[in-house]
Amino acid sequence: MPSKIHPLPPPTSDQTYVTVSPIAGGYITLAEQFFVSPATQDAKRTVPSLTFLVTHPGTSAFGADAAKPFRMMFDLGLRRAKERYPEQLQRHIDGRAPHQLPPGVAAQLKSGGLDPADIDLVMLSHVHYDHHGDPEDFPNAQFVVGRGALNVLKNGLGGIASHQHFVPDTLPDERSSELSDPKGSDWKPLGPFTAALDLFHDGSVYVIDTPGHLPGHVNLLCRTKDRWLCLCGDAFHDRRLLTGEKDIGTWPGPAGNTLCIHLDKEAAAESIARLQELEKIVNGRVELIAAHDEGWWEQNKAKQFPMLL
Repeated sequence: MPSKIHPLPPPTSDQTYVTVSPIAGGYITLAEQFFVSPATQDAKRTVPSLTFLVTHPGTSAFGADAAKPFRMMFDLGLRRAKERYPEQLQRHIDGRAPHQLPPGVAAQLKSGGLDPADIDLVMLSHVHYDHHGDPEDFPNAQFVVGRGALNVLKNGLGGIASHQHFVPDTLPDERSSELSDPKGSDWKPLGPFTAALDLFHDGSVYVIDTPGHLPGHVNLLCRTKDRWLCLCGDAFHDRRLLTGEKDIGTWPGPAGNTLCIHLDKEAAAESIARLQELEKIVNGRVELIAAHDEGWWEQNKAKQFPMLL
């Protein structure tokens, strides 16, 4: 951790704020032993794959018309039907039963009064099967992922575990791009984080480099009128990792190796430590929301789209 941590920037006199609406993009059941240590034997929990609609009042970023609201999705959850996955991932999902995939995020947007064709940008925290959803349901969106994520999609990770299976043509080539290198000049330190990107150049949304889980894993820090919302993807899967009650879990692999839900356990632990520090420096004015936090969802599902957090 850095020796000197700066507070988050205060709002400017003409500060732009965003609104955020959560959507559950399906549900899967997770065994505790794969995520935390020590784990209760046979303990399981059915969790959402949370996605978020972030609405900016108007920006010229990404070639948008600044006179119109800019709508972006952070993650898309699960595909709307298991059959939309290849057989290997269908088998993996069967191992996460009970599960619920329909109706999908696009249908939920539509039922809430928003045409999925009006989504300008989809940013994925990372490219696992329970986060990329159905990109084809968003015909006009640009897709943006973290550095290295497109290579993971196209070339995989060598099949080291059943959840590490990727489909090369998941994202539309002509509308997909990676963020710049977090070590580059576009990224600046922010609070406890070494690299943050001011997405709209107005301090309303920051992309946070949170390595460890998968190459290109990012979080989204959103400035709303009354607090910060940090959308954490899979930086952590269990809130007890934030409180220090649990450690990151591991399990023995078939070749006698040790497996972890995070590709780089040490980097993931450091990302969690930085999120813990964020809670301290903002002093209660930040809400950390992981993609599979069923406790948070139970408390907040009444605020799902078209409602606001």
